[in-house]
Amino acid sequence: MRIAMFFWSLELGGVEHMMVELSRELATRGHDVTLVLARLPQPHEYSPDPRVHTIRLGATNIVSTISLLARHLRAAQYDILYTAMPTSNVAAVAALKLSGANTRLVISERSNPKLEAQHSQSWRYRAAFTLQPFAYPQADAIVAVSNDLADDLARFARLQRHTLRVIYNPAFSGETAPVTASTHPWLDDKAGPVIIGAGRFLPQKDWPTLLRAFAKLRERRHAKLIILGEGPLRHQLIQLGADLGISDHLTLPGFDPKISPYLEKADVFALSSLWEGFGNVLVQALGAGCSIVATDCPNGPGEILDRGQFGHLVATGDHHAFAEALDRAIQHPFDPARQRARATLFSTEKSADAYEALFGELIAKAS
Repeated sequence: MRIAMFFWSLELGGVEHMMVELSRELATRGHDVTLVLARLPQPHEYSPDPRVHTIRLGATNIVSTISLLARHLRAAQYDILYTAMPTSNVAAVAALKLSGANTRLVISERSNPKLEAQHSQSWRYRAAFTLQPFAYPQADAIVAVSNDLADDLARFARLQRHTLRVIYNPAFSGETAPVTASTHPWLDDKAGPVIIGAGRFLPQKDWPTLLRAFAKLRERRHAKLIILGEGPLRHQLIQLGADLGISDHLTLPGFDPKISPYLEKADVFALSSLWEGFGNVLVQALGAGCSIVATDCPNGPGEILDRGQFGHLVATGDHHAFAEALDRAIQHPFDPARQRARATLFSTEKSADAYEALFGELIAKAS
C-alpha cells in the first residue's frame, strides 16, 4: 500500500509521536509510507524512521495548506490518506476533493470535541469543530482512539455511532528503560516516594489540582514531585508551588521525549487532566510497571485503566480525593507485572494491525 500520513509538523506532542510510531511500524511491514507535513521543520521535532519518506509543503496558512496538499495528492495518487485532529481532518477533506485523486481518506479524532471547542482560544480550531458534521461524513472512514470518545464524537458531530471505528493509539512499544539510566537526582538516589507528572502546561491538564493534592500529601509524607513538560503556564505553576509552600519539593525540569526511565523509577504517575481523548502517557506508565492515579475525565483514562482496576480514578478538580489516592498508591503499589501486561493491549503492533486491516478493506472496496 502507498500510504500518506498528513499533519502540520512533527513538533513534540502526542499526535506527532503517534504519527512517527505508526509510520515506522507500517514501513517495517513493507508499505510505502510518506509523512506529508504542512510546515517547514520546527525547532524541536521527533525524527521519523529512515524508511519513511518525508514531504514538507511549506504552507503558511490553512488556505495554502489545502492548495499545496491538493496539488501533491493529485500528483502522488496515494492509496490511503490518513490524518488526525479537527483542523487537519477538515483540511484533508477539502484538499482531497480539490485534487480529484482516487485516494481513500481516513480521519481520526483524538480528544473530546465538545470540551476542546469550549476551551479553544483559536477561531480556526473552533471553526473546524463547527465544520465536523459536514466534513467528516466525506471521509471513507472515521477513527476514534477510545470507545468513550467515539460516543461523544458521534453526539457532537451528529454522526452515526456504528460508522465510527475505534483504534487505540500505538502507545506501547514494548521497550523498557535500563534501570541504570540517569534521570533526576530525586529518582537516581531516592530518599522517599517520588511522583511523576508529564504533559504540556496547558489548562486542559489541570496542573493546579495536582499541585494542591501534592501539598496535602506533603502534610503526611516527605514526597517529591517531578513534572516533565513545557508550556505557557510554567510561571503560574512555579508561583502556585511557592504559594503552597512546596517549592523545595517540586521541580519542572522541562520536556524529555524519553520518559520511560523516569517512570521505571517513580513510585506513582499522576494525571490530573480535565479531559483527554486517550492518554498515551498512561499506557507508558503501565508499560513501566508504575502505579497510577488519574482523573476519571472524558475520554480515555477510565478505559485504559479498566475503570480503576489498573490505577486509582478520582473526580476532576478534587484535590482532596487526589491526595488520598496518591497516598493509597504509595502505601499499596499496583503489581508491576500486571501493569505491564495491561500495556500490551495498546501496543504499536496491535494499533498497526487494526489500521492495516482498515486500509486494506477500503482499498478492496474501492477496486
